[in-house]
Amino acid sequence: MTSPMVSSSTGGFTVRGRRLPAAIRHSSEVLNSHSVAQRLYILVVCLAYLMHNIWLARTVFLFGVIPVYLVARVPFASFKPILKSNVFVAAAAFVLLIPATSLLADGTSVPLVVKHVRYAIYVIAFVVITADLTRGPGNFPRLLMLFIAPAAAIGAFIDIGAFAGELSWDEILATRLEGVPGITMYFNSNVVGVTYAAASVGAAAALVSTKLARWQFALLFVSAIVLLFTVVLTQSRGSLVAALVGIGAGAMLAAGWRQRIAAVVLVALVSAVLAATPLLGAVLERGDSLRLMLWPVYLQMASAKPWFGYGLGFDPRITLPNGEVVMNAHNVVLCAMIRGGVLAAAALVVLIVSAVLRGWRGWRRRRMVIPLALMCASLFATSVDYEIVPTDLGFLWIVFWLPVAMCLGASLDETPQPIAADRPRADAVRPNAATAAGES
Repeated sequence: MTSPMVSSSTGGFTVRGRRLPAAIRHSSEVLNSHSVAQRLYILVVCLAYLMHNIWLARTVFLFGVIPVYLVARVPFASFKPILKSNVFVAAAAFVLLIPATSLLADGTSVPLVVKHVRYAIYVIAFVVITADLTRGPGNFPRLLMLFIAPAAAIGAFIDIGAFAGELSWDEILATRLEGVPGITMYFNSNVVGVTYAAASVGAAAALVSTKLARWQFALLFVSAIVLLFTVVLTQSRGSLVAALVGIGAGAMLAAGWRQRIAAVVLVALVSAVLAATPLLGAVLERGDSLRLMLWPVYLQMASAKPWFGYGLGFDPRITLPNGEVVMNAHNVVLCAMIRGGVLAAAALVVLIVSAVLRGWRGWRRRRMVIPLALMCASLFATSVDYEIVPTDLGFLWIVFWLPVAMCLGASLDETPQPIAADRPRADAVRPNAATAAGES
């Protein structure tokens, strides 16, 4: 008797009553056997650190990762736990609410809304793929960091070399590191800092998450030092503290005392650099960077349009009483209220809380340190700067959406093998002894 899950004809295979062409089954097996989607995904994130323009990383993601992953994951029933999760629902609600509420705001054009809806779809695809890779067998976050950390460190070397130029050592220490147009991807000191901070936390968390080969340990340790030093050079306090918070969280969740010592050594080295150079004074002299002054202004602005916000077409820049011009509310939830009102802000809060709880569950069940460490760093960084809206592939994907998706994936059971149902079971293709005796 033939299993109802498997078609005996040569034209294709039947999975849960639906026929899959043999070509799709073969393509899926080949892609999975060579981990093609996984490798393309890693390439995308590395390119986001190494290139001076996002077009190549975006092209590989849209026309490489997504279609390859769709073929590799046939049938799509394995996505159900992700799509039904509170993290995914909150993420989809948030990124779609921002453009939806913008339609009700003044000054928001339809093309602008359409563009951000497209970005929202990109973000949703990124979250699903990242979560699915993370929940798979093995330790995908650690594998990812083994590639991202050295790639980011190489990018940091390029950034420092291009920026420093003919500057003396004293001038380098006295000047905030910025990106260089045409050479590096990001230009703003805070963006440069938080991007490298995320990679440094990932490298440090990979160090403490499990025992590594000596070359892996050395690669991650050196990369983390280079990245932390680069963050220090940006003099971005939010990025530096976010990095230290993430590394500290990783140390608390570490697999053993040797791993904790490695995390402590990293923090000690950064502290020594700060104490031995003029950087500490430069970092401290800016106080709270007007946060306590600008937050009440933006909170009052949000209360004027509490339900649907001001939309994507609104310019959130304000001039403070002291004459300083600030670009946004410098708090992720307050920025969400400005753009999409209380509904968008509530969706973002649910998303953040759900991701943290999922990350904790992932650590309890699978001892995955990296997702929760990255999430802790992201929480601090976004609480004092940045604005989360649907965007094209860029630093916010690495700083925010990557840890969110990893926390989701870490909390789920391992992914079942794709199209495992269309492989004949032993009792479906071989008669048992009693059947054979009866037929004889």
